[in-house]
Amino acid sequence: MAGLLARRRRVGGRTIEAPTLQTEAVKFWENINFGPASQAAAREFAMKQEMPLAECARLFALLNMSLANAYIVNWDAKYTYNVWRPVTAIRNGDEDGNDATERDAGWTSFNPTPMNPEYPSQATINATIASAVLESVFSPVKAIPFTATDVRDTKRTRQFASLADMAEEQKNVRVWGGVHYRFAIRASEDVGRKLAAYMIENTLKRAR
Repeated sequence: MAGLLARRRRVGGRTIEAPTLQTEAVKFWENINFGPASQAAAREFAMKQEMPLAECARLFALLNMSLANAYIVNWDAKYTYNVWRPVTAIRNGDEDGNDATERDAGWTSFNPTPMNPEYPSQATINATIASAVLESVFSPVKAIPFTATDVRDTKRTRQFASLADMAEEQKNVRVWGGVHYRFAIRASEDVGRKLAAYMIENTLKRAR
């Protein structure tokens, strides 16, 4: 844990030690851009393939029902495990029962820290689910390029060779921004995969 907090202190703090490309990604993926990106991707691909209305309805229903369930699962887990955010752990390093951790009372995360427990990561679960749902309808997400657009400034974009790359960046920025630990990202990917698989297999099945 001491090594984990030491890294969070260096990479993820307000004085972030990270390449410029990482800081740009962190600034772009504020909460206001997370949700709209997956909806925009679904809309763009549906239009390109000229999907029938009924298929479009199924796509968006499946995507958003899956994401709604993600919030239920995530928030139940957050208050079951009640894991400290990095800012709390770093500022209280002298009170965690670990002599190897040190207190840094002035540390602040690069991104504003959400006022809820750290584990699991909602952003990671959502990104994983969105990728899985879109892949189930269109094709492997590694083969689908996409450009994400800032909802407040359409001139501000991020281009990705695939939806999988976008999802990976959406996960990483939560670590780069100092609001999550890497272990939470990896565990949340597993949650997202399982939840998506259940929804795809058991809801809104195509009529035969």
